[in-house]
Amino acid sequence: MSAKIVQMTTILALDASSRSCSAGLHHGGRVDFERSESPRAAARELLPMIDALLKKAGISVADLDLIAVSAGPGSFTGVRIGLAVAQGLGESAGVEVMAVSSLAHVAYEANLATGKRAIGVFMHARDCEYYLGTYHLSPEKNEFRVISEQVVRADSIPGACLTQNLAIDTGDWVLTGDALQSLLERGLKIEAGRSIVAFTPPDIVSLCGLAELMKKSGHADIDRVAQANYIKEVLDYPKS
Repeated sequence: MSAKIVQMTTILALDASSRSCSAGLHHGGRVDFERSESPRAAARELLPMIDALLKKAGISVADLDLIAVSAGPGSFTGVRIGLAVAQGLGESAGVEVMAVSSLAHVAYEANLATGKRAIGVFMHARDCEYYLGTYHLSPEKNEFRVISEQVVRADSIPGACLTQNLAIDTGDWVLTGDALQSLLERGLKIEAGRSIVAFTPPDIVSLCGLAELMKKSGHADIDRVAQANYIKEVLDYPKS
């Protein structure tokens, strides 16, 4: 399968952070990709996917400019498989590896869908907790910035206003994520000037685009020893 994209860097993107796994190769102005919906497919299918993509493009790992890998939060096992594969390939061929937050990936999809620069992402975490990520993105200006990535406890949500503790300035914010509806039902207040966009699971094509943007913006975790994205900072909202 193939899809058009505008970036000109040769990027291998890997994502095993969810129930499915996928690999994408941006080369020659387009992205070819492979995807499997099989549970626990990453361990047995990710490397064959990569091999197929490289062979189709007629290049080797050494020809890559960058390997981007989803670093979570997400599937405990899948994230580690993706990181291990990315690091192994990067080490063997001397290619830079970029760890990409899966929350930032969702924010990038919302930016592409709406054109809005300020994005808030709410995703389910564990038990009665949620992940909250806030970002500023402006692809046309090569700007990408993480404002915050935090854990929100469900019992602190009722009566809370989104902007109270997040250092979010006034402006036109877009909110998205698979947990947003649940939080609204718990009493999360959305202030004026904020809009909601339906959550769409991000795809491997846009991961290539986000990696390109992060590299151009200078806001990228590039290393050959990429780390999982553990979000440990807990945000407790004050009750209103």
